[in-house]
Amino acid sequence: MTITSFDGTPIVVNLFPATGRRAPSVLVGPGWGSPGETNPASPTVAGLTGAGYNVVTWDPRGFGRSGGSASVDYYRYEGRDMQVLISWLAKQPEAQLDRPGDPRVGMAGGSYGGGIQFVTAALDRRVDAIVPTIAWNSLVDSLYPNRTSKTGWGNLLCAAGSAGTNRLAPEVQRTCALGLTGSLPDASLEAWWRDHGPAGRLIGRVRVPTMIVQGTVDTLFPLREGIANYNAIRTSGTPVKMVWFCGGHGVCNTPSGAAGHVEALTVAWFDRYLKRVRSAKTGPGFEYVDESGVWRGAPSYPLRGARSVSSSGSGTLAFSPADTSGTDIAAAPAVNAVRIAGPAATGRQVVGSPALSLTYRATGDAPRTSLYAQVVDTGRKLVAGNFATAVPIALDGRTHTVSVPLGALAWDAGALTLEITGGSRLYFPQRATGTVTLRARVTYLVTVPAHSVSS
Repeated sequence: MTITSFDGTPIVVNLFPATGRRAPSVLVGPGWGSPGETNPASPTVAGLTGAGYNVVTWDPRGFGRSGGSASVDYYRYEGRDMQVLISWLAKQPEAQLDRPGDPRVGMAGGSYGGGIQFVTAALDRRVDAIVPTIAWNSLVDSLYPNRTSKTGWGNLLCAAGSAGTNRLAPEVQRTCALGLTGSLPDASLEAWWRDHGPAGRLIGRVRVPTMIVQGTVDTLFPLREGIANYNAIRTSGTPVKMVWFCGGHGVCNTPSGAAGHVEALTVAWFDRYLKRVRSAKTGPGFEYVDESGVWRGAPSYPLRGARSVSSSGSGTLAFSPADTSGTDIAAAPAVNAVRIAGPAATGRQVVGSPALSLTYRATGDAPRTSLYAQVVDTGRKLVAGNFATAVPIALDGRTHTVSVPLGALAWDAGALTLEITGGSRLYFPQRATGTVTLRARVTYLVTVPAHSVSS
């Protein structure tokens, strides 16, 4: 059916009632560029209706059969669309109400369908629980980390958002044009993107029980995005849980652990906070799957008892536009790289974000460029988490020191080595030719592995 939003924009909505009497409802949002789910037998819909929840899906503004232009889960547009949708839901005979006009409602969904949950929960107190999956904290930090264009993902998102009859806001179209050259947004466009996510004004207003699900191999919205949202919500005293699974915007190249674990946790979260079943087992406050496929749990993140262990090394790296040996979809170690041995910590795990301090002197045919740091498992011949961190450097022949956090991991500490390389397929191709002499210090958070948990 079609509802009319606050500004007259038509929004297409699908309702999948649970069998029986009035029930709590879950709004399930689709990914970027996609319409809402219409198949009642899809795993997400069937899993929730089978557990006793009404499911509502929708075509977001600008996508599918809805009107308007996609403004990237903006609180002034998509957020207000959701408020109208919740008011519509309150009038449906299948919806359980807390009071007139206020349905018992939760939210689920991944990526774009995850981002809208933080926005809606911040705007509308009628939302009772959310499970945002592979969502972001800051789109600027995700798409332009350390002032470096993550063009591989940017171009894919632009293609998906522009497909078929989809319509994008002018600011998104301008950004897509910049992505073809690897250019950064100007100050006004960057400010527009900073206003399109929970970072800043919205995340502090989320006051509903939240289970954040983030992917250990997500190279678009990496674990650090989930950690930022988790820390902000936890600070307010709101019930919050964080789950790291092997998946997301990326490829899981290691064992993924017991099937159905995240789905079971999602239903349990809604049973606890929508059905208000106090005996529902939501598990420990932080769960992660490690590189061996073992699900582990601890009361919170970071793990208690973690200690910092550092390793250092040095070398010289020549780089050029021909260097593409960094992270790609296969996540193999780089061919051209300076390598720094990892922590000597047998029987321990790195659970969290290592920190890199790089002292360097570089020359080249451009004023500045970026190198890329990735942590690799030399035995498995894999980049841990498939992720490379951009490290901006100046090519002026002077000595500089730069410090950056690396991508978060859940990995056997004894298997790790750091690589610094000149190119990464996650980012715009290297545009400079030059040489850097460097000394690197990497500090890892090392801990005894958390206790294993089961579904």
